Amino acid sequence: MKEVRRCLDKLWFVLLAAFCLSCVQKVEQDNPNIGESPNIVFIFSDDLSFRDLSCYGQTNYTTPNIDALLGTSTRFTQAYAGAPECAPSRGTLLTGLHVGHQPIRLNSSARGFEPLPDSLYTFPKMLQDAGYTTGVIGKWGLGYKDTSGNPLSQGFDYHFGFLTHYEAHSYFPRVLYENNKDIFYPENHSLDIEPLYTKNKYGDNSKFENHYNEEGKLVYMDMEKAAYAPDLFDAKAFEFISKNKDHPFLLYFTTNLPHGPTIVDDFRQLKDRKDMDIYGREWGAMVQRLDIAVGKLVDKLKNEGLYDNTMIVFASDNGYSMHSPKTIESGERVWLDDKDLENKGPFRGGKFGVFEGGMRIPFSIKMPNQSQAQIISEPVWLVDLFPTFADMVGEEAPVKLDGYSLLPLVEGDNNSIPKNRKMYFYKQNEQAIRQGPWFAYREHPKEPIQLYLIEEDQRIQRDLAAFYPDLAMEMKNTLDTIHKPSKWYWNPGDTRAVFDANVKKARELGVEVKRYRPNGIERMPWEREKFRN
Repeated sequence: MKEVRRCLDKLWFVLLAAFCLSCVQKVEQDNPNIGESPNIVFIFSDDLSFRDLSCYGQTNYTTPNIDALLGTSTRFTQAYAGAPECAPSRGTLLTGLHVGHQPIRLNSSARGFEPLPDSLYTFPKMLQDAGYTTGVIGKWGLGYKDTSGNPLSQGFDYHFGFLTHYEAHSYFPRVLYENNKDIFYPENHSLDIEPLYTKNKYGDNSKFENHYNEEGKLVYMDMEKAAYAPDLFDAKAFEFISKNKDHPFLLYFTTNLPHGPTIVDDFRQLKDRKDMDIYGREWGAMVQRLDIAVGKLVDKLKNEGLYDNTMIVFASDNGYSMHSPKTIESGERVWLDDKDLENKGPFRGGKFGVFEGGMRIPFSIKMPNQSQAQIISEPVWLVDLFPTFADMVGEEAPVKLDGYSLLPLVEGDNNSIPKNRKMYFYKQNEQAIRQGPWFAYREHPKEPIQLYLIEEDQRIQRDLAAFYPDLAMEMKNTLDTIHKPSKWYWNPGDTRAVFDANVKKARELGVEVKRYRPNGIERMPWEREKFRN
């Protein structure tokens, strides 16, 4: 009897093991991606303000999908872009190099919108080498299809969306690009985009109320026929995930939301807020549309069984830009907070400037299988993402990068990033460094260094350089040497005359970079004398 029981026990163990093995095989068949390198989904918003999200303090509307994502992510409370405007921020991100020596220094050089050189090693190229399928959907902004900056030359297997900055100003484009092919949208030819640029310029926006009906729906365009860029990007992102779900992939989802000029399909939560200026209602509704896109992406990953094996990064490309800077009586350039949304955050400055307001961004990383929120206050910047991705997939970047992997920090090693590392920012003559608790700034190479203890002086009001002369001199020496001069960009210390002479030289040499503008307009409003102050 005992012998029979032992045989039955062995048979039961064998059957149980076979059953478990079949279950594992079934799971792996249903989710082929499990056990492989994690997928990476990078959601990169455009001009998102620090307090645009309800999880960052916005109270006029909610962003439930982004809030939920951050509820299971690591949130970096002192996060910086690599530059205070679109092109150089994206260049530093892709190359892992700071703006003082990576090739895209500003939005425009004396030649125009410079393309990213194809000789550089970008993080998408690194991921391709690691066996990833890579796709970029949305706003690219680093080169047209006939230049070295073509995304297909920069490490991407697939591209859909805008190629250049100005084109990405339109939410109803006449043309988008898919793997170098022009995709035309004749249904969008009725859009007159030029009046939209005047909202933030002239202040009184009541004349734009008739762009929407009483239900808050857009009637400026026939939405039953029009091709709306956010909808197109969502659809292409879902297609990319479905097509590549069986193997590791990178989805670089670079939406142009909520960059102006503002226009939105639906006011949503703000449809009854007639007390608000229409500009603020549109901006807030565009952020809500971004939130919808994030929710759809997360749901898609979950439905495909990929969510638990995916790193999800969420960030913005630069700081506050909803209202352009104004020069007040004292001569200081200021960025006014929106009176309705109050979304600027507690910082001085804004987009196109190197103070905190232009550099500080929402930034979070959700690791695979992460289920709890984590808060990290160590200063970090988007330049850290290249080494982070390399660390994540077990690759070693073959070049010296200016960032550090964030994975040890996320895993609890608070000393993994040197406390004295320098993060360098610049815009024309302005230069700044964030180093540990310190923020160093100078308006011009001929001006003295200003020093601020940024963690106790977020508004940058108390210059402490006189109390720390040795540190001020060290910062000066760094700023004098950290920036490699560029042939065509405005270098620190240049003048308008120098830059204009380079513009003339580029024209004479025939080396200008062609500019592509949205919806058939010949010149951007600020390129015309009548729109200048």
